[in-house]
Amino acid sequence: MIYSLVGYYSLIIGLIIGLSLFYFSYKNFKNSNTFDTKILSFTFLQLFFVFISFLCLIFSFVISDFSNETVFNNSHTTKPLFYKISGTWGNHEGSLLLWLLVLTLFIFLFLVRTKNQTVKYKILTLVFQQIIIVGFFLFLIKTSNPFNYIFPIPTEGLGLNPILQDPALAIHPPVLYLGYVGSSIIFSSVLAATSLKIISISWASHIKKWILISWIFLTLGILLGSIWAYYELGWGGFWFWDPVENVSLMPWLALTTLLHCILVLEKKSILTSWVIILSISTFTLSMCGTFLVRSGILNSVHTFANDPERGLFILVFLFILIFLSILIFFFFHKDNDRKSYSFFWLSKETSILINNWFMMYFLAVVLIGTVYPIFFRCNFFSKNICWTSILS
Repeated sequence: MIYSLVGYYSLIIGLIIGLSLFYFSYKNFKNSNTFDTKILSFTFLQLFFVFISFLCLIFSFVISDFSNETVFNNSHTTKPLFYKISGTWGNHEGSLLLWLLVLTLFIFLFLVRTKNQTVKYKILTLVFQQIIIVGFFLFLIKTSNPFNYIFPIPTEGLGLNPILQDPALAIHPPVLYLGYVGSSIIFSSVLAATSLKIISISWASHIKKWILISWIFLTLGILLGSIWAYYELGWGGFWFWDPVENVSLMPWLALTTLLHCILVLEKKSILTSWVIILSISTFTLSMCGTFLVRSGILNSVHTFANDPERGLFILVFLFILIFLSILIFFFFHKDNDRKSYSFFWLSKETSILINNWFMMYFLAVVLIGTVYPIFFRCNFFSKNICWTSILS
Protein backbone atom coordinates (compact mmCIF):
# COMPACT_ATOMS: atom_id res chain seq x y z
CA MET A 1 0.00 0.00 0.00
CA ILE A 2 2.88 2.38 0.75
CA TYR A 3 4.10 2.04 -2.84
CA SER A 4 0.67 3.03 -4.17
CA LEU A 5 0.59 6.15 -1.99
CA VAL A 6 4.10 7.22 -3.01
CA GLY A 7 3.34 6.48 -6.67
CA TYR A 8 0.09 8.44 -6.68
CA TYR A 9 1.46 11.53 -4.93
CA SER A 10 4.51 11.46 -7.19
CA LEU A 11 2.10 11.86 -10.12
CA ILE A 12 0.42 14.81 -8.40
CA ILE A 13 3.81 16.48 -7.81
CA GLY A 14 4.78 15.80 -11.44
CA LEU A 15 1.58 17.52 -12.63
CA ILE A 16 2.27 20.55 -10.41
CA ILE A 17 5.81 20.77 -11.79
CA GLY A 18 4.41 20.62 -15.33
CA LEU A 19 2.10 23.56 -14.63
CA SER A 20 4.99 25.45 -12.99
CA LEU A 21 7.09 24.97 -16.12
CA PHE A 22 4.60 27.09 -18.08
CA TYR A 23 5.27 30.01 -15.74
CA PHE A 24 9.07 29.67 -15.94
CA SER A 25 8.88 29.22 -19.71
CA TYR A 26 6.88 32.44 -20.08
CA LYS A 27 9.41 34.37 -18.00
CA ASN A 28 12.37 32.95 -19.91
CA PHE A 29 10.70 33.54 -23.29
CA LYS A 30 10.47 37.28 -22.58
CA ASN A 31 14.15 37.36 -21.65
CA SER A 32 15.52 34.95 -24.23
CA ASN A 33 19.20 35.87 -24.11
CA THR A 34 20.13 32.94 -21.88
CA PHE A 35 18.43 29.66 -21.09
CA ASP A 36 17.13 29.60 -17.50
CA THR A 37 18.70 26.65 -15.65
CA LYS A 38 15.62 26.45 -13.43
CA ILE A 39 13.70 25.10 -16.41
CA LEU A 40 16.14 22.23 -16.88
CA SER A 41 16.06 21.50 -13.14
CA PHE A 42 12.25 21.41 -13.07
CA THR A 43 12.18 19.21 -16.18
CA PHE A 44 14.53 16.77 -14.46
CA LEU A 45 12.39 16.83 -11.31
CA GLN A 46 9.31 16.04 -13.36
CA LEU A 47 11.11 13.09 -14.96
CA PHE A 48 12.33 11.97 -11.51
CA PHE A 49 8.86 11.93 -9.93
CA VAL A 50 7.29 10.11 -12.89
CA PHE A 51 10.12 7.56 -12.70
CA ILE A 52 9.48 7.13 -8.94
CA SER A 53 5.79 6.58 -9.68
CA PHE A 54 6.59 3.98 -12.35
CA LEU A 55 9.08 2.28 -10.02
CA CYS A 56 6.42 2.09 -7.28
CA LEU A 57 4.05 0.36 -9.70
CA ILE A 58 6.77 -2.17 -10.60
CA PHE A 59 7.44 -2.88 -6.90
CA SER A 60 3.70 -3.32 -6.32
CA PHE A 61 3.66 -6.00 -9.03
CA VAL A 62 6.84 -7.68 -7.76
CA ILE A 63 5.58 -8.03 -4.16
CA SER A 64 2.02 -8.87 -5.35
CA ASP A 65 0.38 -5.96 -3.53
CA PHE A 66 -3.28 -6.81 -4.25
CA SER A 67 -4.49 -3.71 -2.43
CA ASN A 68 -3.62 -2.06 -5.76
CA GLU A 69 -6.46 -2.60 -8.25
CA THR A 70 -4.10 -2.64 -11.26
CA VAL A 71 -1.96 -5.38 -9.67
CA PHE A 72 -5.05 -7.37 -8.68
CA ASN A 73 -6.42 -7.29 -12.24
CA ASN A 74 -3.13 -8.18 -13.96
CA SER A 75 -1.05 -10.39 -11.69
CA HIS A 76 -1.03 -13.30 -9.24
CA THR A 77 1.42 -14.73 -6.70
CA THR A 78 2.62 -17.70 -8.79
CA LYS A 79 3.49 -15.67 -11.87
CA PRO A 80 7.24 -15.65 -12.76
CA LEU A 81 9.14 -12.48 -11.81
CA PHE A 82 9.78 -11.57 -15.46
CA TYR A 83 6.05 -11.49 -16.21
CA LYS A 84 5.27 -9.69 -12.97
CA ILE A 85 7.54 -6.86 -14.14
CA SER A 86 6.23 -6.90 -17.71
CA GLY A 87 2.69 -6.95 -16.30
CA THR A 88 3.38 -3.38 -15.18
CA TRP A 89 2.88 -2.15 -18.75
CA GLY A 90 0.69 -5.04 -19.95
CA ASN A 91 -2.48 -3.13 -19.06
CA HIS A 92 -4.15 0.20 -19.77
CA GLU A 93 -3.12 2.09 -16.63
CA GLY A 94 0.48 0.86 -16.50
CA SER A 95 1.03 1.41 -20.21
CA LEU A 96 -0.16 5.02 -19.91
CA LEU A 97 2.25 5.58 -17.04
CA LEU A 98 5.01 4.24 -19.31
CA TRP A 99 3.83 6.71 -22.01
CA LEU A 100 4.17 9.54 -19.50
CA LEU A 101 7.63 8.38 -18.43
CA VAL A 102 8.89 8.35 -22.02
CA LEU A 103 7.30 11.77 -22.70
CA THR A 104 9.17 13.36 -19.78
CA LEU A 105 12.38 11.50 -20.66
CA PHE A 106 12.38 12.76 -24.25
CA ILE A 107 11.85 16.42 -23.40
CA PHE A 108 14.62 16.28 -20.78
CA LEU A 109 17.05 14.67 -23.25
CA PHE A 110 15.99 17.17 -25.90
CA LEU A 111 16.85 20.16 -23.69
CA VAL A 112 20.16 18.60 -22.65
CA ARG A 113 21.23 17.66 -26.19
CA THR A 114 20.02 20.79 -28.02
CA LYS A 115 22.87 23.30 -27.82
CA ASN A 116 23.16 25.15 -31.13
CA GLN A 117 19.51 26.21 -31.39
CA THR A 118 17.99 29.46 -30.14
CA VAL A 119 16.63 29.81 -26.62
CA LYS A 120 13.15 30.74 -27.89
CA TYR A 121 13.04 27.57 -29.95
CA LYS A 122 13.92 25.38 -26.96
CA ILE A 123 11.40 27.16 -24.75
CA LEU A 124 8.56 26.84 -27.27
CA THR A 125 9.35 23.15 -27.85
CA LEU A 126 9.16 22.64 -24.09
CA VAL A 127 5.81 24.46 -23.93
CA PHE A 128 4.23 22.34 -26.67
CA GLN A 129 5.63 19.15 -25.11
CA GLN A 130 4.30 20.17 -21.69
CA ILE A 131 0.82 20.61 -23.17
CA ILE A 132 0.97 16.94 -24.16
CA ILE A 133 2.51 15.90 -20.83
CA VAL A 134 -0.03 17.79 -18.70
CA GLY A 135 -2.82 16.31 -20.83
CA PHE A 136 -1.54 12.80 -20.10
CA PHE A 137 -1.13 13.61 -16.40
CA LEU A 138 -4.79 14.66 -16.24
CA PHE A 139 -5.88 11.63 -18.24
CA LEU A 140 -3.94 9.27 -15.99
CA ILE A 141 -5.05 10.80 -12.67
CA LYS A 142 -8.69 11.44 -13.64
CA THR A 143 -9.68 8.33 -15.63
CA SER A 144 -6.85 5.77 -15.44
CA ASN A 145 -5.24 5.94 -12.02
CA PRO A 146 -2.82 2.98 -11.71
CA PHE A 147 -2.87 3.27 -7.89
CA ASN A 148 -6.54 2.73 -7.06
CA TYR A 149 -7.03 1.06 -3.65
CA ILE A 150 -9.08 -2.11 -3.00
CA PHE A 151 -10.61 -2.95 0.39
CA PRO A 152 -10.90 -5.60 1.68
CA ILE A 153 -7.57 -6.68 0.23
CA PRO A 154 -7.87 -9.86 -1.92
CA THR A 155 -5.54 -12.79 -1.20
CA GLU A 156 -4.97 -13.57 -4.88
CA GLY A 157 -5.01 -11.67 -8.16
CA LEU A 158 -6.80 -12.41 -11.42
CA GLY A 159 -3.55 -12.88 -13.36
CA LEU A 160 -2.22 -11.60 -16.67
CA ASN A 161 -3.84 -12.56 -19.96
CA PRO A 162 -2.08 -15.83 -20.99
CA ILE A 163 -1.45 -14.68 -24.58
CA LEU A 164 0.50 -11.69 -23.21
CA GLN A 165 2.89 -13.93 -21.26
CA ASP A 166 5.52 -14.11 -23.96
CA PRO A 167 9.15 -12.85 -24.03
CA ALA A 168 8.73 -10.96 -27.33
CA LEU A 169 5.56 -9.25 -26.17
CA ALA A 170 7.06 -8.43 -22.76
CA ILE A 171 9.64 -6.09 -24.33
CA HIS A 172 7.43 -5.07 -27.26
CA PRO A 173 5.46 -2.21 -25.55
CA PRO A 174 8.48 -0.28 -24.14
CA VAL A 175 10.29 -0.42 -27.48
CA LEU A 176 7.15 0.54 -29.41
CA TYR A 177 6.40 3.44 -27.04
CA LEU A 178 9.88 4.85 -27.57
CA GLY A 179 8.91 5.10 -31.24
CA TYR A 180 5.37 6.35 -30.60
CA VAL A 181 6.29 8.90 -27.96
CA GLY A 182 9.49 9.83 -29.77
CA SER A 183 7.24 11.35 -32.44
CA SER A 184 5.90 13.76 -29.80
CA ILE A 185 9.23 15.59 -29.61
CA ILE A 186 9.21 15.88 -33.42
CA PHE A 187 5.67 17.28 -33.21
CA SER A 188 6.58 19.82 -30.51
CA SER A 189 9.78 20.79 -32.29
CA VAL A 190 8.15 21.40 -35.67
CA LEU A 191 5.37 23.53 -34.09
CA ALA A 192 8.02 25.62 -32.31
CA ALA A 193 10.14 25.98 -35.47
CA THR A 194 7.08 26.87 -37.57
CA SER A 195 5.94 29.47 -35.03
CA LEU A 196 9.40 31.09 -35.05
CA LYS A 197 9.82 30.62 -38.83
CA ILE A 198 13.22 28.94 -38.44
CA ILE A 199 12.65 25.79 -40.48
CA SER A 200 15.93 25.59 -42.40
CA ILE A 201 18.83 23.32 -43.29
CA SER A 202 20.39 23.68 -39.82
CA TRP A 203 17.08 22.86 -38.12
CA ALA A 204 16.66 19.82 -40.39
CA SER A 205 20.13 18.56 -39.40
CA HIS A 206 19.20 19.02 -35.75
CA ILE A 207 15.81 17.26 -35.85
CA LYS A 208 16.94 14.46 -38.19
CA LYS A 209 18.50 12.41 -35.38
CA TRP A 210 15.26 12.53 -33.36
CA ILE A 211 13.30 11.35 -36.38
CA LEU A 212 15.78 8.53 -36.94
CA ILE A 213 15.68 7.43 -33.28
CA SER A 214 11.89 7.39 -33.31
CA TRP A 215 11.81 5.45 -36.60
CA ILE A 216 14.28 2.81 -35.37
CA PHE A 217 12.36 2.12 -32.16
CA LEU A 218 8.98 2.10 -33.92
CA THR A 219 10.31 -0.36 -36.51
CA LEU A 220 11.76 -2.65 -33.82
CA GLY A 221 8.53 -2.45 -31.81
CA ILE A 222 6.42 -3.44 -34.82
CA LEU A 223 8.85 -6.26 -35.63
CA LEU A 224 8.64 -7.68 -32.09
CA GLY A 225 4.85 -7.44 -32.12
CA SER A 226 4.69 -9.14 -35.53
CA ILE A 227 6.87 -12.03 -34.32
CA TRP A 228 4.57 -12.54 -31.34
CA ALA A 229 1.37 -12.30 -33.39
CA TYR A 230 2.78 -14.67 -36.02
CA TYR A 231 3.15 -17.68 -33.74
CA GLU A 232 0.30 -16.68 -31.40
CA LEU A 233 -2.35 -16.13 -34.08
CA GLY A 234 -1.09 -18.48 -36.79
CA TRP A 235 -0.16 -18.10 -40.45
CA GLY A 236 -0.92 -14.61 -41.69
CA GLY A 237 -2.12 -13.65 -38.23
CA PHE A 238 0.55 -10.99 -37.77
CA TRP A 239 -1.37 -8.65 -40.07
CA PHE A 240 -5.06 -9.33 -40.56
CA TRP A 241 -6.52 -5.82 -40.28
CA ASP A 242 -6.33 -5.95 -36.53
CA PRO A 243 -6.78 -2.35 -35.26
CA VAL A 244 -3.90 -2.53 -32.75
CA GLU A 245 -1.45 -3.65 -35.42
CA ASN A 246 -2.72 -1.16 -37.98
CA VAL A 247 -2.47 1.83 -35.64
CA SER A 248 1.24 1.14 -35.28
CA LEU A 249 1.68 0.77 -39.06
CA MET A 250 0.09 4.14 -39.88
CA PRO A 251 2.55 6.32 -37.90
CA TRP A 252 5.38 4.17 -39.29
CA LEU A 253 4.33 4.98 -42.87
CA ALA A 254 4.15 8.70 -42.07
CA LEU A 255 7.46 8.59 -40.18
CA THR A 256 9.22 6.75 -43.02
CA THR A 257 8.01 9.38 -45.47
CA LEU A 258 9.14 12.13 -43.09
CA LEU A 259 12.61 10.56 -42.87
CA HIS A 260 12.96 10.80 -46.65
CA CYS A 261 11.73 14.41 -46.70
CA ILE A 262 14.03 15.60 -43.91
CA LEU A 263 17.04 14.30 -45.83
CA VAL A 264 16.00 16.44 -48.82
CA LEU A 265 15.33 19.48 -46.62
CA GLU A 266 18.75 19.07 -45.02
CA LYS A 267 20.44 19.25 -48.43
CA LYS A 268 18.38 21.69 -50.50
CA SER A 269 15.97 23.52 -48.15
CA ILE A 270 12.84 22.36 -49.97
CA LEU A 271 9.78 20.22 -49.06
CA THR A 272 9.24 22.26 -45.88
CA SER A 273 5.45 21.93 -46.10
CA TRP A 274 5.78 18.16 -46.41
CA VAL A 275 8.05 18.04 -43.37
CA ILE A 276 5.63 20.08 -41.23
CA ILE A 277 2.53 18.13 -42.29
CA LEU A 278 4.21 14.73 -41.86
CA SER A 279 5.63 15.68 -38.44
CA ILE A 280 2.16 16.67 -37.28
CA SER A 281 0.54 13.63 -38.93
CA THR A 282 2.92 11.12 -37.33
CA PHE A 283 2.12 12.13 -33.77
CA THR A 284 -1.56 12.69 -34.57
CA LEU A 285 -1.78 9.13 -35.91
CA SER A 286 -0.06 7.86 -32.75
CA MET A 287 -2.68 9.66 -30.65
CA CYS A 288 -5.44 8.40 -32.95
CA GLY A 289 -4.13 4.87 -32.38
CA THR A 290 -4.24 5.46 -28.62
CA PHE A 291 -7.90 6.48 -28.96
CA LEU A 292 -8.87 3.46 -31.09
CA VAL A 293 -7.08 0.97 -28.83
CA ARG A 294 -8.36 2.33 -25.50
CA SER A 295 -11.89 3.56 -26.23
CA GLY A 296 -13.51 0.22 -27.07
CA ILE A 297 -14.81 1.66 -30.35
CA LEU A 298 -13.03 -1.14 -32.27
CA ASN A 299 -12.56 -4.77 -31.21
CA SER A 300 -9.14 -6.41 -31.18
CA VAL A 301 -7.41 -9.46 -29.73
CA HIS A 302 -5.27 -7.20 -27.56
CA THR A 303 -6.97 -3.88 -26.92
CA PHE A 304 -6.18 -2.26 -23.57
CA ALA A 305 -9.53 -0.85 -22.48
CA ASN A 306 -13.23 -0.56 -23.37
CA ASP A 307 -14.16 2.60 -21.49
CA PRO A 308 -16.09 5.32 -23.43
CA GLU A 309 -15.11 7.96 -20.82
CA ARG A 310 -11.42 7.33 -21.48
CA GLY A 311 -12.01 7.34 -25.23
CA LEU A 312 -13.88 10.66 -25.04
CA PHE A 313 -11.03 12.28 -23.07
CA ILE A 314 -8.44 11.18 -25.65
CA LEU A 315 -10.69 12.25 -28.54
CA VAL A 316 -11.18 15.76 -27.14
CA PHE A 317 -7.46 16.05 -26.37
CA LEU A 318 -6.63 14.84 -29.90
CA PHE A 319 -8.93 17.45 -31.47
CA ILE A 320 -7.27 20.20 -29.38
CA LEU A 321 -3.81 19.16 -30.62
CA ILE A 322 -5.00 18.95 -34.24
CA PHE A 323 -6.70 22.36 -34.04
CA LEU A 324 -3.56 23.90 -32.50
CA SER A 325 -1.38 22.37 -35.22
CA ILE A 326 -3.60 23.55 -38.09
CA LEU A 327 -3.76 27.03 -36.58
CA ILE A 328 0.04 27.30 -36.36
CA PHE A 329 0.57 25.83 -39.84
CA PHE A 330 -1.78 28.23 -41.64
CA PHE A 331 -0.91 31.35 -39.67
CA PHE A 332 2.87 31.03 -39.41
CA HIS A 333 4.06 28.92 -42.34
CA LYS A 334 4.72 30.59 -45.69
CA ASP A 335 5.27 28.12 -48.49
CA ASN A 336 8.39 29.21 -50.33
CA ASP A 337 8.92 25.75 -51.81
CA ARG A 338 7.11 26.52 -55.08
CA LYS A 339 9.93 28.78 -56.17
CA SER A 340 12.37 25.92 -55.59
CA TYR A 341 10.33 23.22 -57.34
CA SER A 342 12.05 23.80 -60.67
CA PHE A 343 14.29 20.74 -60.27
CA PHE A 344 14.77 18.23 -63.09
CA TRP A 345 11.93 15.72 -63.47
CA LEU A 346 14.32 12.77 -63.20
CA SER A 347 16.02 14.10 -60.07
CA LYS A 348 16.09 12.51 -56.61
CA GLU A 349 13.67 15.15 -55.38
CA THR A 350 11.07 14.06 -57.95
CA SER A 351 11.44 10.44 -56.88
CA ILE A 352 10.97 11.51 -53.25
CA LEU A 353 7.75 13.33 -54.17
CA ILE A 354 6.45 10.28 -56.04
CA ASN A 355 7.41 8.11 -53.07
CA ASN A 356 5.53 10.50 -50.76
CA TRP A 357 2.31 10.17 -52.72
CA PHE A 358 2.58 6.38 -52.84
CA MET A 359 3.18 6.22 -49.07
CA MET A 360 0.22 8.54 -48.45
CA TYR A 361 -1.92 6.28 -50.64
CA PHE A 362 -0.92 3.21 -48.62
CA LEU A 363 -1.56 5.16 -45.42
CA ALA A 364 -5.04 6.14 -46.60
CA VAL A 365 -5.84 2.51 -47.50
CA VAL A 366 -4.79 1.27 -44.06
CA LEU A 367 -6.65 4.11 -42.30
CA ILE A 368 -9.88 3.50 -44.21
CA GLY A 369 -9.57 -0.26 -43.79
CA THR A 370 -9.13 0.19 -40.04
CA VAL A 371 -11.89 2.70 -39.26
CA TYR A 372 -14.58 1.68 -41.76
CA PRO A 373 -16.15 -0.83 -39.28
CA ILE A 374 -17.01 2.14 -37.04
CA PHE A 375 -19.15 3.76 -39.75
CA PHE A 376 -20.49 0.40 -40.95
CA ARG A 377 -21.62 -0.43 -37.42
CA CYS A 378 -23.19 3.02 -36.96
CA ASN A 379 -25.06 2.63 -40.28
CA PHE A 380 -26.16 -0.88 -39.29
CA PHE A 381 -27.52 0.28 -35.93
CA SER A 382 -29.28 3.29 -37.44
CA LYS A 383 -31.03 1.02 -39.98
CA ASN A 384 -32.08 -1.39 -37.23
CA ILE A 385 -33.50 1.50 -35.18
CA CYS A 386 -35.33 2.75 -38.28
CA TRP A 387 -36.85 -0.68 -39.03
CA THR A 388 -37.80 -1.15 -35.37
CA SER A 389 -39.67 2.16 -35.34
CA ILE A 390 -41.47 1.29 -38.60
CA LEU A 391 -42.54 -2.15 -37.39
CA SER A 392 -43.70 -0.80 -34.05
